[in-house]
Amino acid sequence: MSDIPSPTGTAADPRGLSTTEATRRLVEHGPNAVTTRREETFWDELLESLREPLVMLLLAVGVLYFVFGEVRDALIVLGVIVTVAITEAAVEWRAGRAISALAALAEPKALLWRDGQLAEHPVERLVPGDLIELRAGSRVPADVRLVTAQDVAVDESLVTGESNPVPHDLQAPELLAGTLVVRGAGRAEVTRTGAQSTLGKIAELVAATREPKTPMQRRMAELARTLLWVAIAVSVIIPLIGIAAGQPPLEMLLTGLSLAFATIPEELAVLIVVVLGIGSLKLARRGAIVRQLRAAETLGAVTTICTDKTGTLTLNRMTLDKAISAAALLGSDDAADDGLRRAAALASEPEEGGTFIDPMDAAIREAAPKVVGGGQFPFDQARRLASGYGKVDGAYLIGVKGAPEAVLAHCSTHRTASGTEALDDAKRTALLASAAALGEGGRVLGVASRSADALPASRDAAESGLVFEGVVVLRDPVRPEVVPAMEALRGAGVGVTVITGDQPTTAARIAEEAGIEVRHQFLGSDLAALDDTALAETLRDGAVIARAQPEDKLRIVEALTSAGGVVMVTGDGVNDAPALRAASVGVAMGHVGSDAARQAAGVVLTDDSFSTIVEAVQEGRRLFDNFRKAIRFYLAVKLALILISAVAAILRLPLPFAPVQIVILELFMDLGAALAFVGQPADSNVLSRPPRDPNAPFFDRSMVSAIVAGAVTLAAIVLGAFLLNVAQDGLAGARTLALVAWFVGHAALGFVMAFDDGRPRLAAVFSNPALGAWLAASVLFAAALVFVPPLADAIGAGGAVIASAVGWGAVAVVLPFWMVVWLRFINRDSGSAVMPAEP
Repeated sequence: MSDIPSPTGTAADPRGLSTTEATRRLVEHGPNAVTTRREETFWDELLESLREPLVMLLLAVGVLYFVFGEVRDALIVLGVIVTVAITEAAVEWRAGRAISALAALAEPKALLWRDGQLAEHPVERLVPGDLIELRAGSRVPADVRLVTAQDVAVDESLVTGESNPVPHDLQAPELLAGTLVVRGAGRAEVTRTGAQSTLGKIAELVAATREPKTPMQRRMAELARTLLWVAIAVSVIIPLIGIAAGQPPLEMLLTGLSLAFATIPEELAVLIVVVLGIGSLKLARRGAIVRQLRAAETLGAVTTICTDKTGTLTLNRMTLDKAISAAALLGSDDAADDGLRRAAALASEPEEGGTFIDPMDAAIREAAPKVVGGGQFPFDQARRLASGYGKVDGAYLIGVKGAPEAVLAHCSTHRTASGTEALDDAKRTALLASAAALGEGGRVLGVASRSADALPASRDAAESGLVFEGVVVLRDPVRPEVVPAMEALRGAGVGVTVITGDQPTTAARIAEEAGIEVRHQFLGSDLAALDDTALAETLRDGAVIARAQPEDKLRIVEALTSAGGVVMVTGDGVNDAPALRAASVGVAMGHVGSDAARQAAGVVLTDDSFSTIVEAVQEGRRLFDNFRKAIRFYLAVKLALILISAVAAILRLPLPFAPVQIVILELFMDLGAALAFVGQPADSNVLSRPPRDPNAPFFDRSMVSAIVAGAVTLAAIVLGAFLLNVAQDGLAGARTLALVAWFVGHAALGFVMAFDDGRPRLAAVFSNPALGAWLAASVLFAAALVFVPPLADAIGAGGAVIASAVGWGAVAVVLPFWMVVWLRFINRDSGSAVMPAEP
């Protein structure tokens, strides 16, 4: 390799660059990152908030107050403008930062040599001259040139549009950034990075593109447009009714503008970004990085999980339990297994830089005599084989390992204590039966070998004319947290299907140890006999598919999805990418997963643990619940404000709230919806109810009835406080009572609406600081209106009797709690919002 010139004109060091030299080149060439849209700062968000039409509308209200000589009210309105703008900017900036942080967490890493050690480094730290290792499933992180190559084929469709994999070797060594290694392995030297790479130049053309809106964002935007016209109509009609009833035209004009500001649902589209963005960051801290917000939307609706076995259900800490020779498998005298272990080790990835890449290969090499391989043909999914070669005791030797039936198909003889004997059909059948029986104890790999006069020129040459040596049995214990996770999923109505390339007995044993009730067992080859309807019905829950091919996994996902299911798929290899992309939620393994799998998936697990998948489902449900709660409260209080104003106008009375008071109400409404519900803990029944139906209307019967019930409750409290006291306390005193009733009542309503299960828990206030702070601020503001007269005077209230204020405050605390019974009633049978229960 030292004779390969580097981009700097010097010979490439087989140990890779030193950290010092890499740092110098990073300063010279810049990070290996394409041009992206500039990240917005807090001040950008603030300016954007100040330019929003509704803020401009509120600014017009403030200017009119100045024009009409109401300086005090004008200053209050301007203070609210600043508070609203800062709050909106802070919330959106935080959500944006959360999404950016998730993107950074999900960035791929490259396996490269630094200071003679092989280790993973962030792709953006690559510099020209770096030496990287490429394997099947690796995304090429920069423009590179192969230094060594073993059967390398690359998918270049992303860059060139070529649909078929393109072979590469030392005669065609150039690989382009962004392409995908689909076969083989090699070592390559980085030639161009960042904007200088081929992908970087293409990326400059699309640098300004944004992530597409999620389905829920689009639905909320459509709803907001519909409700906009309702709000505008209300803000025009109510002032006109007031003017017709003899109310001051100036006050009605300001009221109309303030109602428009308070009732137009401008926050709807923002709320989902806030809830999903910040909630997804919480998920990332638990080990599940959400790469796409649409995946966060769908997590709570998952009906079936199609999981692989190794590393997800199991610990992925393999140990070589047994090495059984072919002779022993056939029941004759045992032969020494040193040759068997040596052949298996040759076909396993070598230890490089102190790092084992594959846990099975690590276990085999640790239990085998020391061998020095001359080269490898990595595991091929289609062949279900891996092979390697080298010199052992001065002679050339080739080792092959893989699925026993695949290995036997390439063997013509088997090893005995005295030499070799020919394989006939009876022996093949007996060997496969013995291997299958051993599968109950762990993962079984067939092993074969052959001696050679020279190193093989091709994979076909290496894997032909083999001598069957026997099998090795590897054990990988089930993760201790998997069994309770399976119990939780059963309670949540989520089915689990295991799809693995392993043999049936091993797959079934692991599934049963994991707590899965195995109802159906298939080989991948058996699925062709089932049509899609039967496939979906049979594999929805409790199925184990062994010896599965990538196309089997894809077909299962498509069949389940077509039947109305919401499918989560786990995977780690390049061959899993189609199924991950086709799934409703694709989950890639972050520790052992390939770049292709991670980039096809919507969620990446940093710990490869099945328990994290359950947490992701629970968190997905919590996020969606919290979004519904925020929208439900947000629309209920806006509808309540409309009802209060409309009833007063129809009765030809002054409105319960002055324009400046309406502006202040909007501040508390927005704070409650945008902040208080985001961190709400999961309801008690979050994992004891069936998954929601993603095709069900968002505004179902329970949602609409809760919005209306909440609005009527709050409006009744406020109108009662105002109408029953306006005659004796005057307009200012009655408005004070109305404000007290509103602030206390809307806080109590928010507290009740924060629990879908109809079981409010005071402890949740302490576990959700934003909710506690908002509740406290609302109640304290109501108390200040009564006990701090200058504050009430400043906003056009005052003169209320303390006893009346305390009494109406108590009513406002108690009355919303009737909705506890209501919420339990409307949610006891949530059939319209969840998938139908399985028979």
